[in-house]
Amino acid sequence: MPIDLETRDGGLLVISLNEPVRRNPVGHPVRQELVQILSQAERDVDVRAVVLTGKGGHFSSGGDIRDQGMCSIAQQRERFATVKDMIGRMVRFPKPLVVAVEGWAAGAGFGLAMACPMVVASRGAMFVAGFTRVGVIPDMGLLATLPARVGPAKARRIIMSNRKITADEALASGLVDALADEGQAVEMACALASEEAEVAPLPRQYIADWFARDVDAALEYERQLQPILLNSADAAEGRSAFFEKRTPHFKGC
Repeated sequence: MPIDLETRDGGLLVISLNEPVRRNPVGHPVRQELVQILSQAERDVDVRAVVLTGKGGHFSSGGDIRDQGMCSIAQQRERFATVKDMIGRMVRFPKPLVVAVEGWAAGAGFGLAMACPMVVASRGAMFVAGFTRVGVIPDMGLLATLPARVGPAKARRIIMSNRKITADEALASGLVDALADEGQAVEMACALASEEAEVAPLPRQYIADWFARDVDAALEYERQLQPILLNSADAAEGRSAFFEKRTPHFKGC
């Protein structure tokens, strides 16, 4: 199964991306399943907090590049409606939602991690945007969630440079909230989620709503533009270069 669920004492639900051989890509079926899981967790009175992580030593390598560019613009917009639903739920989640990042959080995996209100990373974690390398813009709400954490200027540099960010740098810049020893990110995330579960729920919800106000605009922006870019010649070149492990040659079309 691409997603594994574990219920722990104290009402903790641990959601694990579970395709470790491929470093847990976040393709359309995974996004659909996450919407269902999050929706159920919101309603379940026995769930007091949620931790999101990835199996096999990595959080997520990003979107499933195999099925990109194979849909029409209209079909892509339908898919991005699912992204909008998923990320919208995450940034406004009414219970503590903490991501535990081990290894890589790249591309859409980076965006998925940044949609969580609290980020825990292991000391060996690495982050990279990577979107412009394949001819597209950031999605998963990253155009709003990243500058909310590090500021607009630094967010732009991270996105445009595609530079790899170490865990230490991520902590110093505010990209992550806490560092754990290797293999201990989930345990620390669970402890922080349980601690936050003691906070009064109504103020938490109103605070989440306020911080999420810019994310809606970013999600709609990417829903309109990303399908066009995914069907562009530059994106096709970016995908080819990715699979052939070479530098892409973009032409602006």
